[in-house]
Amino acid sequence: MRYHKYSITFNEIPSEITLCLSITGCGGPCTGCHSPFLHNPANGHYLSFEFFKELLAKYQGQASTVCFLGGEWYLDQLNEMLKEAKRRGFKTALYTSKEYKDVPRKLKLNLTYLKVGPYTPGLGGLESVITNQKLYQLKPKKIDITSKFWPQAKPKIIKK
Repeated sequence: MRYHKYSITFNEIPSEITLCLSITGCGGPCTGCHSPFLHNPANGHYLSFEFFKELLAKYQGQASTVCFLGGEWYLDQLNEMLKEAKRRGFKTALYTSKEYKDVPRKLKLNLTYLKVGPYTPGLGGLESVITNQKLYQLKPKKIDITSKFWPQAKPKIIKK
């Protein structure tokens, strides 16, 4: 698994301070992709499990959530990193262009948040009220919280 960069953000997950890792090797591409450099799996830096643990230690107490921007194509490695982040008390998140039904269950079990759906020009990203993308809070129960990106809106609870 390789990453292009990591950063602390305040806008990827509402009400969370998030350590975000941009993972390379995206199988997209989405039309209008804003990060085409993430398509090439050879780009970026090797993300070892040891380095990932160092990042967690460095940002423990500062960030509340660890978010992978992509990476589901490295299923086992990603899942182990999600487990480690959870073990250390972080919430976990994944941004993927896949649809919800196509995200492996074993990943969902280790996620607090999951953003799904490809970027579609004309519909916009999560901040657009007409977006096809969704951000779900999976724990303690699945709730569509996409509307938290919109002014004066409330999340919808999804019934099973």
